[in-house]
Amino acid sequence: MRIRQRIRNRVSLLRSLPLAVILPALLLVGAGIAFIYSASSDFELLEQGMVEARDFHVRQAAFAILGFMLMLVVALLPARWLTTHWYAFLALGLLMLGAVLVFGRTVNGAKSWIMFGPFGLQPSELCKPLLIVALAGYLRYHQSVDSLGAFGACLGICGAFLLPIMLQPDLGTALVFMPVVAAMVWTAGGNRVYLGSLAAIGLSVIPAAYLTGMLKDHQMKRIDIYLSSLSGEVADRSGDGYQVMQSMTAVGSGGLTGEGFGAGTQSQLAFLPERHNDFIFAVISQETGLIGVAVFFAIMFFMITRIMRLGYDTREPFARLVVVGVATLFFAQAAINVGVVSGFIPVTGITLPLVSYGGSSLLSGFASLGLVSNVAIQPIRVMGKATF
Repeated sequence: MRIRQRIRNRVSLLRSLPLAVILPALLLVGAGIAFIYSASSDFELLEQGMVEARDFHVRQAAFAILGFMLMLVVALLPARWLTTHWYAFLALGLLMLGAVLVFGRTVNGAKSWIMFGPFGLQPSELCKPLLIVALAGYLRYHQSVDSLGAFGACLGICGAFLLPIMLQPDLGTALVFMPVVAAMVWTAGGNRVYLGSLAAIGLSVIPAAYLTGMLKDHQMKRIDIYLSSLSGEVADRSGDGYQVMQSMTAVGSGGLTGEGFGAGTQSQLAFLPERHNDFIFAVISQETGLIGVAVFFAIMFFMITRIMRLGYDTREPFARLVVVGVATLFFAQAAINVGVVSGFIPVTGITLPLVSYGGSSLLSGFASLGLVSNVAIQPIRVMGKATF
């Protein structure tokens, strides 16, 4: 009877789910499934018998259901268990990243996947919410957050994730980690001089690596193509620059209202590679136009601001750090993806959160929403002034 009562008490907490966060997220997921269907169906080529029907949207819907269930599980985890066992999340993330280096499969030049039959799991995606919990747990119990020792420990936690990710290599995930860590440390009262120095170093790493020839050939090529695009011309239009050219064409041809759902030429005629995955925003832009893009940004912005509002309303350090980390994660990942698709930054493999095709990315997004929901339905009471 006690066990049943405890289960009922836990389930009853779901009545307090932050619908202002979850409903916009579900709208984004639903839009993602719809445009994945549009991008992967190639209706015109299908009618001519030139391609076969694909079920990417069905798989995405299945992962969405699984991800929603994961979100509820994370939301119902005891809040104090999360705060006191943060090191377990750190260990789990490092274990997964170590496993992918040993047993991983190389896809598109990166050893980032662990295969389970026909399905693949990308541990670096799942490590995003794990890093947020681990860093929030450390900062919650550290009093001198602005000290050099605390800052070094935060860099150590981040570096423990980044090193195996860079060895894959997965530059896109590494780029997302940096603003997340910076935002959380700053929120905790981290020394601004340290953070400014770190930002300066981070911004100079890629240019220095490019000038010294330390990057891999395909990474050097991507930067060369990006630099050439700044002058209005895309180098190597039939080779490595092809994807950028097609993406920019798709974004620019949407006009005000778009070409219509399932009628985007770059996707329906299979001109744009990875259109259902990293470049799904190009499909959305071409088929819905400026109005559709504005609606998309409004939904994403509303969701992120509602997440930040939860952080503003809580005085508990761990909860506030988690919320700031998740909000920064969604914002940074969306900004980088849109920047890549629009040609503002060099191409790097990163998904549009909650929208792009990919089970690992979708599970990571729902797990992050679960952390936000955990903060909303299980507020931890604090006495006295807020720590930060």
